[in-house]
Amino acid sequence: MNRVIVAAVVGVFLVGAVYYLFFKPYEFEIKFKASTTAGDIIETVRIWNASLGGAEVMSVTAYETLEQAISLGDRQYKLKWNFEAANDSVTLVNVQVTEPGNELGNKVLIPFSEQMIETEVGELLREFYNVLKSHLEITRVSVVGVVSMDSSFCVCRSLETDQTDKAYGMMQDYPIITSFIQHFNLVSKGPPVVRIKDWSHEAGTLKFDFCFQIEQPQELPRDTPFNFQFLSGGRALKAEYYGNYITSDRAWYKLLQYADRNGHQVKGFPIEYFHHNPNTGMNESKWKAEIYLPIVD
Repeated sequence: MNRVIVAAVVGVFLVGAVYYLFFKPYEFEIKFKASTTAGDIIETVRIWNASLGGAEVMSVTAYETLEQAISLGDRQYKLKWNFEAANDSVTLVNVQVTEPGNELGNKVLIPFSEQMIETEVGELLREFYNVLKSHLEITRVSVVGVVSMDSSFCVCRSLETDQTDKAYGMMQDYPIITSFIQHFNLVSKGPPVVRIKDWSHEAGTLKFDFCFQIEQPQELPRDTPFNFQFLSGGRALKAEYYGNYITSDRAWYKLLQYADRNGHQVKGFPIEYFHHNPNTGMNESKWKAEIYLPIVD
């Protein structure tokens, strides 16, 4: 009987060892949780990734995974970020790390001593966690609920950017549009608006109109690089966002989550109203935007 037990234990150990050495898809993992949505974390990873040099976001799958490749000197690492919603406000993050070409060596040595993969990637992820923490300290999103959105007449420029570059596109066109309004004596009416026309979360790309609300003149200027349009009203979910306008898209994820969990059918892309001019020197934590997500009546 004892021999049977010993044989079973040895068998289990050998199966576990074979899986660990040859089939486990990563060498080590880091886990943490954050008080925000998976979409917010993914976009923060994208911004942080751009600051690293030698790093690339390889793919994003919905709000579940992000795969990233990072070069540090002569070492290459692959990170697979996994996201799971713990509840409405907390996301569990599990980052699985591997070093292509050195998987077996790492797996053999990691149980006995700290390896470079643990030291280097561990330090990087601590850096990211601090970036995320700083972002969340100055950012606040609250969902108001279902509202009736007013229509407005606007002068707009159409832009196409990466999702992380939306605010930079706005900054470049802000003085161009304001000069146009002044030159033709148009009358401003309300805060600047961004109307998203197309959005790929997975690719991180956008097409949008950057608009200024104006009173509709009797005669429109001709042969301009701008377009004039009505922003239609209707029922929408509304959120209030406070923080740097670079990350105002974080409210989109909050609204989509709210729509999904409360049975609302979304029928369009977000529309953003920006109430403060960042050039005035106001603390970015006080910058306000109202975000609307159109829904079926």
